[in-house]
Amino acid sequence: MNVVVNHQQELFVVPAAHGVSTLGFEYVFGQLKQLVARLNLPITVREDEKGTIGQYADYQRAIGEARKANLKETWFHLDTPVEVRRILERYRKSGNPIRIFYGDTETGRDWLEENDVVGIVARSCGIFKVPLLLASGESWGTGILDHCIVRLMDTASRKVLWTHPKHQAPVMQIAAERQGSYTHVVFVNGEPHARFAGYGKAAQWVAFMAGECTEAPQ
Repeated sequence: MNVVVNHQQELFVVPAAHGVSTLGFEYVFGQLKQLVARLNLPITVREDEKGTIGQYADYQRAIGEARKANLKETWFHLDTPVEVRRILERYRKSGNPIRIFYGDTETGRDWLEENDVVGIVARSCGIFKVPLLLASGESWGTGILDHCIVRLMDTASRKVLWTHPKHQAPVMQIAAERQGSYTHVVFVNGEPHARFAGYGKAAQWVAFMAGECTEAPQ
């Protein structure tokens, strides 16, 4: 097996057509664990074998079994809460737009992500049909970090569908502070976070981050 184990970066380095691709030790371990449980495979997944060629070989074997099984369901991350899975599936089937808030699931801290957080839930093709978020009117999208969601909201009604038990809403304040062409700054939890060329754009950004509107300022 022509795979290089990079212990320093905790990566499997795999030859590809025009270079190499990489898979993290944690990713391989988690996917293997999930596949063994889903397909009832006779493979023992051990924590102390993480990062070994043996575990990578088991992962490749499990991938082969998944290909033969022709899995139909959406493939979520191992750590994604059941209720988050249910909501994303419901919105995928309905086609209704959703707003996603990402954050640190250990602390509940909102990352204040403003890109690729509003759209239609879809899913990829292939062996693992992972959830995607498509912008309105688009046929392609980005992968949903379903295990990093701290809040979900219906876009049309702005109804909160789910909130992480530890979710921390950031404290945001707007202040007039000129810097070059920017006239206002938004402080998040007391620290400067983003600058804007006008109070209106700053206020819209704060509203978007809080889920009070669905369009980020341009």
